[in-house]
Amino acid sequence: MTLQLHLPGHLRPRWRDLPRLAALLQRRLGPPPLHPLTRPAACWLWLLTLATQHAAGRLLAHGTATVSVTGPRVPWTRRAACTAVLTAGLAAHLAWIWLPLEAAAWALKSHTWPLTIAVLGFGITLSLLVETGNLLQHTRALTSLTATRRHLRAHTEGTWWEAGNLAGHDNDPVSAGRLVHQALHLADAHQAGLVVVASSPATHRAYLRRGFTPGPLNPRVLIRPPHPTARPGAAS
Repeated sequence: MTLQLHLPGHLRPRWRDLPRLAALLQRRLGPPPLHPLTRPAACWLWLLTLATQHAAGRLLAHGTATVSVTGPRVPWTRRAACTAVLTAGLAAHLAWIWLPLEAAAWALKSHTWPLTIAVLGFGITLSLLVETGNLLQHTRALTSLTATRRHLRAHTEGTWWEAGNLAGHDNDPVSAGRLVHQALHLADAHQAGLVVVASSPATHRAYLRRGFTPGPLNPRVLIRPPHPTARPGAAS
C-alpha cells in the first residue's frame, strides 16, 4: 500500500532556498569534494537532487534544516513537474560537460589564448565528471536503505517510507529537532513506517531515542513501525 504524501505548506521549502540547502547537504553529508576547486560541481549535483525531490513534493524543510522522503505516491502533476526539472537539470549537466570542451577546441584551433582556455575548459569538465563519480560512490553505500524498505513492504502489511538527507546548520540544532518531530508526526498521520540511515553517531542515538530500532537486514539501517495515531491527510 502506497499513500499519497500530503505535505503541509509550512514544511515546503522555497525554490530560492534550494542552493543554500544544497550547500548545506554537500558540507554535512558529503562526500567531501576531492578538491576545493571542484566544490561548485559537488554543490550543483546536490542542487539537482534537491530540485527533483522538491518538484515531486518529497522535500521537507524547517528553518535551516531539510529532509527528504521516498515511497509516497506522487500525483501525475508532481510526476510531470519532477520529469521536467530532471530533464532540464540533465540538459544543464551535459552542457556543463560539453561546452567547456567546445571552448577548449575552439581556442586550440584559433590560437587565441589556447593553453589558458583549454586548461580551464578541460578543468571544468573534469571537475564535474570526478564529482559525479564521487557522489555515485556515496549513493551506492545507501542501497541497504532501499533493500530494507522493500523487505519490510514484502513481509509486513504496513506502508514504509525512506527518510534521508537529514541535515541542519551547526548553529541551529533546534530547526533539525523540530523538523524531525514534524516529519514523525507526518508519517504517523499517513500511518507510514520510516526507514533511515543515520549520518553520524549522534544522529543514530537521536533516532534511537525517538523509537527507532535496528532493521532486519542491516543494523545501521533503523526502522520505526507505523504509528496509526491519526488519519491519512490529517497533517495537511
